[in-house]
Amino acid sequence: MTSKTSEQAPEGSAGGGAEGSLGELLRRARLERGVNLREVAEQTRITMRHLEAIEADDFKALPGGIFNKSFIKSYARYVGFPEARALELYERAARASGVHTDEVATTPQRSRVYMGESSRSPLLTFSLSALIIVVLVSAVYLGLRVWNNNKGPLASAPATPTPAAPPAQQQTAATPTPPPAAEGFKVQVRSTRPFWLTTWADGEKKRGRFLKPDAPEEFEPASALNLFFDKSSADAIQVSVNGRQLKAPDVEGKEVLWTITKDTYTQFAQ
Repeated sequence: MTSKTSEQAPEGSAGGGAEGSLGELLRRARLERGVNLREVAEQTRITMRHLEAIEADDFKALPGGIFNKSFIKSYARYVGFPEARALELYERAARASGVHTDEVATTPQRSRVYMGESSRSPLLTFSLSALIIVVLVSAVYLGLRVWNNNKGPLASAPATPTPAAPPAQQQTAATPTPPPAAEGFKVQVRSTRPFWLTTWADGEKKRGRFLKPDAPEEFEPASALNLFFDKSSADAIQVSVNGRQLKAPDVEGKEVLWTITKDTYTQFAQ
């Protein structure tokens, strides 16, 4: 009576004979190793849905063709089950259930199937991602630096207006006596509120920064000092040469390029 019942077992479970179906044998091997399906999925890159289908001997739920065999081999290899035996049981069970084992899968699932023959190290993937992020951040940082350095020259392209002084002003400018040569040419720049200032002197490289009220700056250029700032900040800048207060020029436009030399600074004196 027992033998008759065994012979009438369902075909899906008869793929493994008396020892059990392929799915049962793989599941038993997995449990003997003490691992769960989630670990198998992570290590073989086979989805949980496909692993569950394999253990249920539901081979029609797999992509088909050579991909099914690859899944079976990868699963068997990881749980320590003989690969050749697993493929033999799969062929037998697949024929019994009407699944073609030699067809090539052409469904859209093909791009999502992982063959299981090789795997990329998570550390390598993380390293590559970190390298890409570093390259992108460096490119953005260098771009901002270049943009800031070029902001002064681009904005200062227009020539500085030099309107002719009225006759009265010309007479006034001619009156003061130039400072003695021994006094030198010392320029001090202060601000009443923070604003962006770009300076360069005697062919030096342009330097832009925020000028703060508590941090006046002093310069001793050989011949000329250039100050570049927004016109809206003209009321906040305070410039003196050798202790003599100067007044920023009133020019058209939104930006001011103020060139101060040892020979002409007196025309800006208050």
